[in-house]
Amino acid sequence: MMSLVKNEWMKIFSKVSTYIFIAFLLLAALGTAVIDLKLSPDESGKDWKQELKADIQEQKKALEAKDISDEEKAMIMEEIDLNKQLLADDINPDLNTNWTYMAEWTTSLTSFVTLFVVIVCSSLVSSEFSDGTIKQLLIRPYKRWKILLSKYITSLLFAALLLASLFIFSYLIGIIFFGNGSYSDKIMDPASFGEFSPVVVGEYFVDMIVYWIPGFLVITTIAFMLSTLFKNQALAVGISIFILFASSTLNMVIQSFIGKYEWLKFVLFPHLDLRGYISGTIEMFDGATLGFSMGVLGIYYLIFLALTFFFFQKKDITN
Repeated sequence: MMSLVKNEWMKIFSKVSTYIFIAFLLLAALGTAVIDLKLSPDESGKDWKQELKADIQEQKKALEAKDISDEEKAMIMEEIDLNKQLLADDINPDLNTNWTYMAEWTTSLTSFVTLFVVIVCSSLVSSEFSDGTIKQLLIRPYKRWKILLSKYITSLLFAALLLASLFIFSYLIGIIFFGNGSYSDKIMDPASFGEFSPVVVGEYFVDMIVYWIPGFLVITTIAFMLSTLFKNQALAVGISIFILFASSTLNMVIQSFIGKYEWLKFVLFPHLDLRGYISGTIEMFDGATLGFSMGVLGIYYLIFLALTFFFFQKKDITN
């Protein structure tokens, strides 16, 4: 088995696209760091606590204006309460370190990892048919399921490599641009939109990645399954990418009808992104729980994996 995995690994790294994917992740991490640096206020030499206290005083003065509306007054009072809570909990709203950069940007860059892994997975088997090398592969003294399993293991290892590369690039670039912060620093939830929602930056980052992995694993397995179903590499890759990009739209459509058709809660797409359970920023249907979503993903994962090996065992390679 190890020799098969090693052979598949060498095949992946014999392609120029593999190095392009890794280089793109480096450039993406670098580009987002530059954007974050440009968007971040210059806080060098400033006392953020004094700045917040000054803001509170200005906001209180604004409340005394005669022509202020009730709506404006309510908004200003909310801002005052938020600033007071930040001071009480010792949370710097403008904190910018490598960890805050990773929490805000690296968690979004994982979508590129998904895209690149889908492209590789959907071509692992279909490319053998397109190139006509499948016969030479199957005449080797290994059972079909072992050959397929080696390809699947290799795809997961490649996914782990891309993810690790993204983390390393982001961490080091974050230190260069923003300095080395603390894992335990408190920040506002990046998606809190002005509400008081403190999180520990390191824990938040880890949670965002951990909750992303199950859906990523299912998408990867779908791409791998399509690679075994279609002999045409372009078709397998095209359909896999279409499913990847259409999944968010299908999720919104399905969720809009779940109230009327309860059986739709068992459809895959509303459960692909579990990060909605962390901050509530991603729409989840009423009654959805993490355990239920994990169960749905687990069932689909096993079904896709079983279909992949079943069809590969039965596939005709004479043509």
